[in-house]
Amino acid sequence: MSVGIAQIVEEFRTVLRQELTALLQAPPTVPADAVGGIELAMEITRLSKSRIYALVQKRGLKHGKRGNKLYFKRSDLLEWVEKGMRQEKQVK
Repeated sequence: MSVGIAQIVEEFRTVLRQELTALLQAPPTVPADAVGGIELAMEITRLSKSRIYALVQKRGLKHGKRGNKLYFKRSDLLEWVEKGMRQEKQVK
């Protein structure tokens, strides 16, 4: 009987290791409508803080403002980056 239990425990450990490895290797899931500040905008667009402020001033980036804080939606920033992608040129 103890051999059966030992085998079950070992199989459980193997499955647990596989699941933990899969979880650790999976990219973190962040909601598309996550809201963040200037740091989020800098991370997604890879632009400097001063460039972000310049785009906000020219209304080039969708943003919200509460008091003196700027807020950005992750989905809006990703859409802005996607719109700036250029098409591949066909080489003859």
